[in-house]
Amino acid sequence: MVRRPRALPIWVLPGVALLGATVGLGFAAPVGAAFAPAALHFIVPPLLFEAAWNLDLPAVRRAWRPIATLVFPGVAIAALCVVGALLALSFSWPLAWMVGAALSATDPVAAIAFARSVGAPAKLVTIVEAESLFNDACAVALVRASNFVLALVAGAIGATVGDLLGRIACAMRVRHAFGLWLLSVLGVYAVVVGAERFGGSGIIAVVTFGIFMRTRIERSIDEATLDAAEALWRWAAVALNFVLFAWMGASFNIVDTRSALIGAGAVVLALVVARLLTAFGLLRLLPDLGAAQRRFIATAGVRGALSLALVFTIAPNIPGAQSARAIVFVAVLVTMLVGLVALPRSARGVLQAGA
Repeated sequence: MVRRPRALPIWVLPGVALLGATVGLGFAAPVGAAFAPAALHFIVPPLLFEAAWNLDLPAVRRAWRPIATLVFPGVAIAALCVVGALLALSFSWPLAWMVGAALSATDPVAAIAFARSVGAPAKLVTIVEAESLFNDACAVALVRASNFVLALVAGAIGATVGDLLGRIACAMRVRHAFGLWLLSVLGVYAVVVGAERFGGSGIIAVVTFGIFMRTRIERSIDEATLDAAEALWRWAAVALNFVLFAWMGASFNIVDTRSALIGAGAVVLALVVARLLTAFGLLRLLPDLGAAQRRFIATAGVRGALSLALVFTIAPNIPGAQSARAIVFVAVLVTMLVGLVALPRSARGVLQAGA
């Protein structure tokens, strides 16, 4: 029987996001100058590892068609819809593309926590998990125009280190959750440094690292230890999300947020349109997904940590960069709050339909 991690209450991450944003907005001076490297190297990787650690690979293989649809065409549609909305608001093409790429990725921590919390069927949770995890790598590739070969190198580094640390954990017969958690933390930052040194993406390396390490130790480490280590990662994700939103909130003042509301409204509408096109257009072509299941997938398009981190890779001296950051900040908060309201309803619809 596949172990499914216990879910956070659905209100935790939106609550953490709002609290962190409120705390951040209380700071007087912008503190965002060092945000991009710090977020991408220290905050986002462990968040992605937590998602990769819990991925059910057999279930992913069974649901590969909808996952591939969401990860590849879905990411492209989301990015292009956001780009179109920003171009209509007179943003420059390079800036619009950066924001569109940043917002093309759903957030693994938020989307997965939401999907688990509302009691959705395992198949749908797997689809949302895999989409959120793999499209992050696609978003990073879009922002950085990543080389395909370097992406493969990064993936190979993560897989190799994950398998190696998994073997070490099994050989040491680790029975303490904190020891296992600490070993995985060290591995996360090791693969990020290794992949970035070769010019590849640390994001891709972390994803493969989490998958391969978990696969290696799955049958050798007892379930109680795995559960406890997963709980440590889950609450670490909550703490990191608070830091992320507080830092983002402190990067601009409240006036910037108010002035970005029109842009954020247009971007959120573009994301809704993109999600509907994907869920009720592309996914409609797949016979094994009913209307209630597609509705659930449509409401799971929550944005979060990676979008916030990627928008800070935009050079602050580019005209409109500050507005772009505020737009992403507001859009991420709105998608979290929409997910908080809409996902429980769509999950009940799936269960009532017997899907």
